[in-house]
Amino acid sequence: MSDVLLGTSGWDYPEWVGRVYPPRGVTDRLRYYAKMFPIVEVNSTFYRLPPPSVAASWVRRTPARFRFAAKFPQSITHDLRLVGAEEELARFLEVLKPIRDAGKFVAALLQLPPSLPFEAATVRRFFETLPRDLPVAVEFRERSWLVPEAYALLREFGLAHAIVDGPHLPVVLEVTAPFAYLRWHGHGSPLWYDYLYSTPELLAWVPRLRSLTENVATVYGFFNNHFRGDAAVNCRTLSEELGLPPPAGSGRLDVEEG
Repeated sequence: MSDVLLGTSGWDYPEWVGRVYPPRGVTDRLRYYAKMFPIVEVNSTFYRLPPPSVAASWVRRTPARFRFAAKFPQSITHDLRLVGAEEELARFLEVLKPIRDAGKFVAALLQLPPSLPFEAATVRRFFETLPRDLPVAVEFRERSWLVPEAYALLREFGLAHAIVDGPHLPVVLEVTAPFAYLRWHGHGSPLWYDYLYSTPELLAWVPRLRSLTENVATVYGFFNNHFRGDAAVNCRTLSEELGLPPPAGSGRLDVEEG
């Protein structure tokens, strides 16, 4: 069976203090987080790219076996809409370089905007600009992408289809790469992410994840329902239901789910 690594989308949330982090806070939230979970999805790169030196500090502050995924900048996906993005892509790759050089990088997430319909020629041109050795997961957010041609392009370029649990598109357990990439957004209204998954909802994912492990080398999963630390609580629950071992020197959630 393949490895399963579960974490959250982001770690630096002030509202996590008292539920995820100790009530008095911690000096280094990333270092504390890495004692609880084996992987994190960096979401700050979507909004603004940090200097490569910041990414290098993430490497230094986490254990050797800790892993990172990171979101493509919105300048590529939402502003340029995948067209003429070579300069922005080069900047993103520079930020990723310290993590990749350290062997701690697993995938870059291309989160597409819900206003971007599928257009095969545009998508192909963008995929051709990606380094062939860069693992990438692609998250569809518009229904026209749910067609065989889109999945075929992912397979052709070796990119993973991001399996998403959210309110607007169906869950599609399509495997298109040697790894699987999952994201749990939540079903809150009006905000998707303002949502705590119930234990039965999480248990329904156990057979799905186990079926994925039969077809890929590694499964990466991230909870994005970050309000109040719900992502961390849900991630810990699902990890326990799957029987996943905690990281070495594992910490605990400061306040357990009640």
